Amino acid sequence: MDKVKVLVVDDHPMMRGGIIALLDKVENFEVCCEATNGEEAIKCVESSVPNVVLMDINMDGRIDIDTTRTIKERWPAVKVIAFSMHQEVQVIRKMLKAGASGYILKSASHQDMIKGINAVVNGNSYFDQDVLDIMTQSITADEDELPDDVALSNREREVLFYVAKEYTNQEIADTIDISLRTVETHKRNLIKKLRVKNVVGLVRYALDNGPVMDLPGT
Repeated sequence: MDKVKVLVVDDHPMMRGGIIALLDKVENFEVCCEATNGEEAIKCVESSVPNVVLMDINMDGRIDIDTTRTIKERWPAVKVIAFSMHQEVQVIRKMLKAGASGYILKSASHQDMIKGINAVVNGNSYFDQDVLDIMTQSITADEDELPDDVALSNREREVLFYVAKEYTNQEIADTIDISLRTVETHKRNLIKKLRVKNVVGLVRYALDNGPVMDLPGT
């Protein structure tokens, strides 16, 4: 099995070195390059084409969203995980819109980082528990309305709610008492109705459309 190539981007030498030391201990990971800013990160992606970029957001004294956007535009197959101290939901939303597949706080555990890398390589999204809590609070507080051209059933809204909370298909089925096949059908229908490409797109949509995520009857 080929190793997962990871690019580590962080402007703090000690933090970057600690991450690299951790990832070097994981058998199927290979740190293929390291960068201290967005410009270096883009050069690293160009030269080594990693599977995953672990991307610090605050570099050179500013929040950098553009580097993620550039990487995803030029190398769509490369996965980006935001790795940051920033807990503001606006920053999380901007990174997801730029193309990030996950968001992990620097206060999260090492296991979260490893789980996140494995998750996005397999085509899934990943958020540590604190980020999930922030997203959920934002979803329930947001007063945006569902666009007029999209109509979701109560059951579809339930499934979308739990998708955004990163429940597995089986967990969704058990929680709302429907079959696994029905969950999969609802997810396919949601992807088609909301005009997104995959489950990551559903999560991004949910972040931008709060009341869609209020459970029916609440």
